Amino acid sequence: MATIFNYAVVQAVPDRRRGERVNIGLMIFGPDGVELRISETRKLAVLAAGSWDADIDAFASAVEALDDPSLEARERMDRVSLVENQFTSTSRGWFEARKPAEYEKMVGEIVDTLVARRRAPRSRDGSTVVAEISAELRGAEILAGRDDELRSGKVIRNFRVADGLEADFAQLNGQFHVAAVLDLRANSPRLAQAALKAVVLDRAQSVVPDYRVHKIGVFAAAPARLGELHDNLAILKPYADELVNWEDPSDRRELKRIFFDAYNSHSPTPLGH
Repeated sequence: MATIFNYAVVQAVPDRRRGERVNIGLMIFGPDGVELRISETRKLAVLAAGSWDADIDAFASAVEALDDPSLEARERMDRVSLVENQFTSTSRGWFEARKPAEYEKMVGEIVDTLVARRRAPRSRDGSTVVAEISAELRGAEILAGRDDELRSGKVIRNFRVADGLEADFAQLNGQFHVAAVLDLRANSPRLAQAALKAVVLDRAQSVVPDYRVHKIGVFAAAPARLGELHDNLAILKPYADELVNWEDPSDRRELKRIFFDAYNSHSPTPLGH
């Protein structure tokens, strides 16, 4: 038989005069008492300095002392809301669970939805530019599929040049074209990413030692910002045979021409290994 659990989100209000509040945990009301789960104390550091451990412990003790499982859920929640300190409750709800594992699953989903900090999806620097270039190559039917090898003459994405290092694009036809993509459209792009792309280009020669390597440094930046991005480009430039700005229409055409011409003149290329 399923057991009904009621819950309320715990909010912290470090300074009521400022009105700032953050969701930091849950109160879960079950038939045997109330369980307090505080999982996001890191949010408090943004609003107020110092340790909050003693305050949270005091709040937990007060909530447990006031809770009465014999009362209706609404009354139980109203009672604990009388605790006067820097915490309050909001976003009430309920769920059913038959087993401890199901209980934990439901609590985890509620925490993820109502309490946990939102995290931006992690992606490699330049991934948006890589996607844009890939779309152009795919439309021209020269982007390699899952089963295509380097000898196919098509453009390979995420081509491994060494342990832990991948070129964003690679193509073999008479010579080895390899491109490393650097997205400089952010407000403060990291110099470390430019250094990483430079290493990728530097290591590319070892992949096909019998062929000339054409190293292309692809970056994306508004032409008006090139001055402020001098240091980023200065790191990449010595390792590239040419630099191409994906945001510049003429450079964009040139990059596509390189790949298109190589594929159109393709003949099966033997590899030495």
